[in-house]
Amino acid sequence: MSKVSKLGQLANFLLYITLQLAVSQFIVLCHTASCFIYVAFLLLLPRRQEGMPLLLLISFAVGLFVDIFYGSAGTHAFSSVLVVYSRDFLLKLMLPASGYEAAAQPTLSNLGWKRFSLFSLILIGIHHTALFFLDAGTTMLFFVIIRKVVFSTLLTYTTVLLTQSIILLIRKR
Repeated sequence: MSKVSKLGQLANFLLYITLQLAVSQFIVLCHTASCFIYVAFLLLLPRRQEGMPLLLLISFAVGLFVDIFYGSAGTHAFSSVLVVYSRDFLLKLMLPASGYEAAAQPTLSNLGWKRFSLFSLILIGIHHTALFFLDAGTTMLFFVIIRKVVFSTLLTYTTVLLTQSIILLIRKR
């Protein structure tokens, strides 16, 4: 990873964590949907085969950082690692072997609307399913948890898509 790329990733990390802690943390709709914008940082990490252990370590650190501020016991760390681990497998399934640069970020501009939507919805759903079931610690409230997963996934997805669209518009100018 080049020095510029590392600085860009650090800037992305700071942006998404700041958005999560300053804004998204307080966006809760009807005690059902919570917004976790920091997941966008994990989705947008560059795709690197040889750097998978590093990506898993980064995702663990991001999740642990969020856990500290939420006072949760590792639920965000586990969910974040699960997303990054699943992300590589999903990208291999979705993209042609020769059609994607190994170090490129899976952004809206690189993947297009359809692929980015499918990519982000699946991974945000995986994150939220793990997060809410771990947080509940039981399956007794299965339907309540599923409702939270669905609505939180849709809210987070909308926020990620809106953020990516704004970035795309700014870059086109």
